[in-house]
Amino acid sequence: MTIDYSRPLSVLVVDDVKVHRFLMISGLGRLNPCIKIEEAASFAEAVEKLENGNFNVVISDWSMPGGGGNHLIKWMRSRPHFQRVPFIMISGNSDKEDIIQAFMRLGIDAYVTKPFKPDELYEKMIAALDKRQNG
Repeated sequence: MTIDYSRPLSVLVVDDVKVHRFLMISGLGRLNPCIKIEEAASFAEAVEKLENGNFNVVISDWSMPGGGGNHLIKWMRSRPHFQRVPFIMISGNSDKEDIIQAFMRLGIDAYVTKPFKPDELYEKMIAALDKRQNG
């Protein structure tokens, strides 16, 4: 698959660890100079940004104080406006049962295990976008 790294995208990166947000943002920004990335450090901040913005993709850590990615995806999928927005879960958890449940029960579009390379995250993001837009 050939990936267009100049595709304009608006992405929300949600992680309570600042260094993790920085690594995702800088890695994706190097791959695609047309990407617009906003960040949130918590579930509440992510909800606020989603309600006030327009994002093509959400990338969220699984576990965060006050509500993690599992809470955020449930919130998004319960609202018609966000049902087609691709959601990528990031986690240090590589347990296959948990990953399967995240797809089946939560409705995520992709799961990326830490540590990861930016091109792996970008490829999964583009695949999720294409699937949601054409599926």
